[in-house]
Amino acid sequence: MKHTFLLLVFLLSAWIGYGQHHELEQPASVDEVRTQSGVDPTRVTSRLGYSFRFFDRPSDAAQINNRISATFGVNDWSFNLKADLISLNTVPGRTGFVSGFGGVAFSALNAFFVNERHALAASLELAFPFASPAIGNISGANGSLNLTPALTYSYTINPSLMVACQPQYTFSAATGPGYIGTSQLTVRIFLAKFCDSGFYFVIEPRPIYDFKAKRFDMIVSPIVGTTLGGGYAVALLAEIPVQEAMFRSRGAMYLFALTRTF
Repeated sequence: MKHTFLLLVFLLSAWIGYGQHHELEQPASVDEVRTQSGVDPTRVTSRLGYSFRFFDRPSDAAQINNRISATFGVNDWSFNLKADLISLNTVPGRTGFVSGFGGVAFSALNAFFVNERHALAASLELAFPFASPAIGNISGANGSLNLTPALTYSYTINPSLMVACQPQYTFSAATGPGYIGTSQLTVRIFLAKFCDSGFYFVIEPRPIYDFKAKRFDMIVSPIVGTTLGGGYAVALLAEIPVQEAMFRSRGAMYLFALTRTF
């Protein structure tokens, strides 16, 4: 865990230094960088994406998520479909990695109010319980249909700087014997900086409250990315749990993402 984190810090520092002293071959406008980054959830776009997520747990219970997502923007509406292929090396009685579906989620978002500085969007996500017991029990992809309504407010401080807040509540639509219940409030708060060199930088503290466990958690997530021209963008992200209990169960997560905006 320690070596992985130090490597990530080194890569992020090197990338930031490069972005401050070099221009891309095809410089983008700040508005294009903001659109292609996908950071602003109130900005409707159409995009395809692939991400590689590595969960590094203290118990060496490594987990890898390969996610493919597709987003279709229509006027003020955005529709997203994403699916995870999860690989684990900790399934009891098995050696090596075991892979399987982690589930499929569909979401719809409506940016119902947008002006020069303020924007509001409402969304609803449905996460389907397609993970097998072997994958779900260890990875945390629980076996119930989860709904997540959310409301997002973003404020444009200036063309290259924005702040946003997104409270979202995840709960189980199906309850009873045999179902794993979920009741969790998450508040995503992030500050994003976009540069005409194509780079963008985000810091996101994310408080979480689990009503069933009666437990408060916090994740801190730094993000750095850049546009590549032609609608392509890449990003590096880390999610670091602050609370020890969450760190032991979930571990730190490191992500590489490639997206194409249309």
